[in-house]
Amino acid sequence: MNIFRQAPQKVNDFAGNRLGIDSGYAGKVDSSGTFCPPSGDYQIEWWIGEEDRWHKPKSATVYAHRRVGSAPIFETKLFTAAGPITATTWASIGRGDRKPSVVTEVLNQSSAPVALAIVIKPLKEMKQLEVEGSSLVIDGSSRLTVDRPPGYWVLQEEFKSLENVITGGQANRETPRILKSKKKEVSGALIVPLTHKSGLRFVASFDKEKSPKPEDFPEFSRISAGWDQRLEPAAKTNLPNRERGGLSHADLIELLFSTPTPKDAVLLAAWGLADDAAERIATAQPNTQWLEAAIELWVRHRRVEHFLSARSIKIEPLVRSMGKRDILSQSTVAGLVSLLKAIGESKGAKDLERLGKGSHHSEFQPFGDLVFETSDGIDLLHDFVPPSWYGEDFEAHNLATRWGNLGFAVRWHGANPALLWEIETHEDSLPRITISGLDPEFSTFKTEGETLLSPPVTDN
Repeated sequence: MNIFRQAPQKVNDFAGNRLGIDSGYAGKVDSSGTFCPPSGDYQIEWWIGEEDRWHKPKSATVYAHRRVGSAPIFETKLFTAAGPITATTWASIGRGDRKPSVVTEVLNQSSAPVALAIVIKPLKEMKQLEVEGSSLVIDGSSRLTVDRPPGYWVLQEEFKSLENVITGGQANRETPRILKSKKKEVSGALIVPLTHKSGLRFVASFDKEKSPKPEDFPEFSRISAGWDQRLEPAAKTNLPNRERGGLSHADLIELLFSTPTPKDAVLLAAWGLADDAAERIATAQPNTQWLEAAIELWVRHRRVEHFLSARSIKIEPLVRSMGKRDILSQSTVAGLVSLLKAIGESKGAKDLERLGKGSHHSEFQPFGDLVFETSDGIDLLHDFVPPSWYGEDFEAHNLATRWGNLGFAVRWHGANPALLWEIETHEDSLPRITISGLDPEFSTFKTEGETLLSPPVTDN
């Protein structure tokens, strides 16, 4: 069994709108600005009412959605006849909170006052809605809170009837009684007036013991700055496109929010987030795949503290988890021998060396074709460089390869690409550097340098 027995994968398919904080996932927001919590029981939409009609981003013809930088912060802009309405959504922990909440700020940038309806739509069974102050309490376990008293309320047993009440201008000013439904299809809305150039904040929270105060949550600019600091150790790339692979910081955040897998732990290790990879490996149920991930972490970073500290990876149960049919690759066995020696398990290392070097299976390629790791070194831009990259400068830094920490750049001088590279090699390694996708004739064992390559061959 070997999770790395596969062709080089393209590592750019992590597009998503997941929300969360450093400690984990808090839900997702779609391209229309609709939020869905981790439970998937319901979703929260926002609608805009003008003088003569209602707009819903989910069905509007003119709206825009984007991620604000690398952080998990998303902006949805709805364009009305009077101008744009912008909703920005992010996850955060408020003062004194234990669990993350999801915050949305809505800004009326149009030239006219509007009504904002914050709508709860059931996706699964939803039995009960109750008003508490400026909050809607959902099944007694989560709540939607707005930063001011709503002007109108709507609670209905069916979502279609709720929509008719809102769009028909029949919402109630009076606070409604608790709504319990045998059909388990309750839905509700808070409707708030939003004057020209004004804004408001609403919060979806999941701590049933605490009612959040929307003003207790930091601005999204602070959240963005915090994520930038959090990802400072990560690899950085500046590429023309993703045709040759590459992970952005947004991709790495998606990995941090995902359910831990051995393959994703190796990606985190290779792309510079070694401590996050170590945490996932240390808390996983031991099996051969997690053993291989632990060895990959070791050979890429060589940090003994990942295996010897109090909350570190325990290598013995990982080794014992191997089945009789499980076979490690040559380099994985060599990495395990190196690790055992480094942590003082010299007898185990000798026993493993006597068992043989393992199979010849190819290794997992966490950088795709951007950096292909071979048995004797590193092949940059493996196999093929798309013509769209010709003449475009690009670079990558802080890539944790099996041979050491790598950075390289390509700068163009007319038709000739110039390669600049530097690798901080491990003590026992000296890789051969090639760049077959641009110049198959180039090869060097120098750990740093700069050279002018031959012009790439084109079909013209």
